[in-house]
Amino acid sequence: MKLFLPVLAAFAFSLILSAADGTWRADGAKLLKPGEPKMEVGFPGGAQLYREPERLTFRPQRAAFDAQSLEMEIKVEADTPEPVKGVVFFKNKDGLWFQSIEEFSFTPGEWKKIGVRLDRSGRNWRGVGHGAVFDAEAATQIFSAGISVYGSETRTFTLECRNLRFAGEREKQPLSIRDWKLPPLGEVNRRVDSRFRLDREFFNPYDPDEVTVDFELKTPDGNVKRYPGFYSRDYTRTRHFTREIIRPEGSGFWEIRFTPLVPGDYQLRLVVNDRMAKEETVSEWRSFSAAASNLPGAVRVSAKNNGFFELTSGEFFFPIGLNIHTNTDRRSEIGFNFGHLPDRGTYDYDDYLTACGKAGINAVEVWMAGWTMALEHDAGRSGYYGVGRYNTDAAWRLDHVIDTARENGIFINLIIDNHGRLSDSSDPEWRENPINARAEYAAANGGFLSDPAEFFRSEAAMKNNSKRARYIAARWGGTPNIMAVELWSEVDLTSQMRERYADGSALKWHQAAAEELRGYSQIGWPVSTHICSEFHNLLGLIKLFQQPAITHIAGDAYRNPDMHFADHLRDYGNHMKNHGKPQLITEFGGNPNGSAPEQILGDIHSGLWGSLFSRLSGTPFLWWHDFVHLNDHYDHYRAFADYLKGIDLRSEKLDYLLSPAVTVPAPPKGQTYQALALAAPDAFYGWLYNRAATQRYPADPAAFPEVKEVSIRLESALPAPGEYRLRWFSTLPCREVASGTVKVEAGKPVVLTAPPFRIDLAFKLEREKK
Repeated sequence: MKLFLPVLAAFAFSLILSAADGTWRADGAKLLKPGEPKMEVGFPGGAQLYREPERLTFRPQRAAFDAQSLEMEIKVEADTPEPVKGVVFFKNKDGLWFQSIEEFSFTPGEWKKIGVRLDRSGRNWRGVGHGAVFDAEAATQIFSAGISVYGSETRTFTLECRNLRFAGEREKQPLSIRDWKLPPLGEVNRRVDSRFRLDREFFNPYDPDEVTVDFELKTPDGNVKRYPGFYSRDYTRTRHFTREIIRPEGSGFWEIRFTPLVPGDYQLRLVVNDRMAKEETVSEWRSFSAAASNLPGAVRVSAKNNGFFELTSGEFFFPIGLNIHTNTDRRSEIGFNFGHLPDRGTYDYDDYLTACGKAGINAVEVWMAGWTMALEHDAGRSGYYGVGRYNTDAAWRLDHVIDTARENGIFINLIIDNHGRLSDSSDPEWRENPINARAEYAAANGGFLSDPAEFFRSEAAMKNNSKRARYIAARWGGTPNIMAVELWSEVDLTSQMRERYADGSALKWHQAAAEELRGYSQIGWPVSTHICSEFHNLLGLIKLFQQPAITHIAGDAYRNPDMHFADHLRDYGNHMKNHGKPQLITEFGGNPNGSAPEQILGDIHSGLWGSLFSRLSGTPFLWWHDFVHLNDHYDHYRAFADYLKGIDLRSEKLDYLLSPAVTVPAPPKGQTYQALALAAPDAFYGWLYNRAATQRYPADPAAFPEVKEVSIRLESALPAPGEYRLRWFSTLPCREVASGTVKVEAGKPVVLTAPPFRIDLAFKLEREKK
């Protein structure tokens, strides 16, 4: 069959099939009367006559799901008797095209009734320009529908359509499981992805009020727990010049994911519940065996010292991080004069994560933002259908980012929501939030909340959040390289947050949301929320982090750039004592709008080396990721990662020395020197630095004068007396520049004299191992 299909219009399409709603449109020809279903066609070529509704109010249609077929009546009027050929077609609101496999023939002068089944996935329809297989989800998304005619002969005729409608009743299939693919063997700390299909389809497979698909996992110790599965589909990724193009492939499927954390024999079975029909099916138990491996485990709060993280495989974990919230950042482009950078989607993340892995960066922050990888968003955006319908191409992108990070030895700090989604004043995105009942696409979004300030005390909002949490945990809760999940970024900037904090609703919400998310997650993620500005703001909302289900503290460290970042870290260490939870800074870098490049570079350097000695549980995560990448400043991270090797701070006793005495016998003119350090039961660690050089890091470090015989005085009841090995390290790159032995005596300070240096040095004073 030879088809003549016009180039699709750049705007999106949609459909309501009642006579009262929607508008008739024509492509490749003209309507004889505007808005009427009759058009004049000229061949050779092709033309389409179709109906579509008002896009602002379009929602996936229950009528399309429940119907057996899409029907219409077609009439051709022509001066010649030769029939006209055509196919039935439809498009979703984003222009994804399906057309009938059957070709129809229309004899001039006769009305002909035609129909195509909607209740037979993988049959009757073919995709054009993509590899998606027709299924129930495609049917519910029918937006534009009509007839497409084509011919290579020269002729003119009129084409008319009437009674375009959904007809009949969907043939109900049994609730049965098929094609369950589960590998029999695996290894500890490697995620297992297991797919299957159900014979029965659902109007909204993402809604647990309609259908739940779970799996029960019996671990080698005999314990059995139930976790959610999820519905999804595959995509292909290509690049057109700089633009990423994601296209669906195949039909939808169900999937479960889990990671064996210990070696041994596991058993799994599937539990499917059609909640509308009150019908359940349970599979047989299937076996899986996990072999031991050397792969890194999942992150958890340390059982040895609750101020730090560790891996389930036993290693100490100190995140060395970068905040890659989104792949492009307009503020960076302007602030650092990069010019407009192309948005290459996940191809940007490929480059970032490869570079980060080589530099020893082991953690990055990624946002599920509305403009990148959110599951729900405004229905005006491609791939989104509002509340309760999840964007699987966005989820596929996040899968790709997480898996690429894993390949490069990187953990993900995953942000579910950013403050703008509940704000109409601070980085406002409330108008694009699908729950907004007053937004432009409110009807299409299924919006139900009129005031963002009511979010934390709205039962409807909590229920919607719960459904989304189930899907998030089902899809990524068995992924070992998700370091932690933050419920909100800068939650204090959401509408009337102080009032919700004061009335307790925000505290209650955070406890319930974190508890639920961790409960759904097979790994049991660390979960937190996040506060803007710097630690004083965090202390004002500290009860958020005192909720039992919140596992760690997360905040920002923006400030006046005239303040040395090491001083800010020193203040952090003095004020953030005794909280009994890990503490992270996941945004920083000058003031919130950036600073001079040498200032940002000074912050990077000081943030890395100062973090270890300031009660932080990881390095601060710089916001200006493209500044690092485009200027290739990864060497600062590589150096600190090299220094950190072999350090384990999970002792029950640590003494942070935030102001050790530094003596400089002959300081170069205008130069001052300070230090940060800590004492452990069997080691001193510290950083000695030139203040000016580390506040605004020089392009040429050799331009700073060399200083000699600088000494640092360390006073602490730790470490224990004995013989210790002293090693001094340069910090760019990290290499040992001097070494020796030191005797630590009880009750006496330890005085170390540094080798000559210009910018800074770090040291390790560790007990000699026998």
